Amino acid sequence: MKIGDIKKWSFGEMTSNPDGKTSVTSTSGFIIVMIGCLSFLLGVVDKMFVDKSMDVINQAVAFTMIGAALIGYKNYTGHKVSIAKSNAEVSAVEDTAVEETK
Repeated sequence: MKIGDIKKWSFGEMTSNPDGKTSVTSTSGFIIVMIGCLSFLLGVVDKMFVDKSMDVINQAVAFTMIGAALIGYKNYTGHKVSIAKSNAEVSAVEDTAVEETK
């Protein structure tokens, strides 16, 4: 069972569950990563020109890692759901085939 085309990136596929519904975990993870990247860039500017402190950069990296973990968790659980769904479909087809032969 092919879930998606690996050569084509799709924002909708990245933020959706295997059943096509929008995933809150993935969408919030994506937003957190974008905010974390922006915070990192602002922290670099702050370190270079204003305060010389690493606190903002460390916190931005941690924040970005939380968002990446949310996206990774969605992909991991989505893969488990799609495997379970394909196994259920195969067993339903097998059950139908057995009933037809009786």
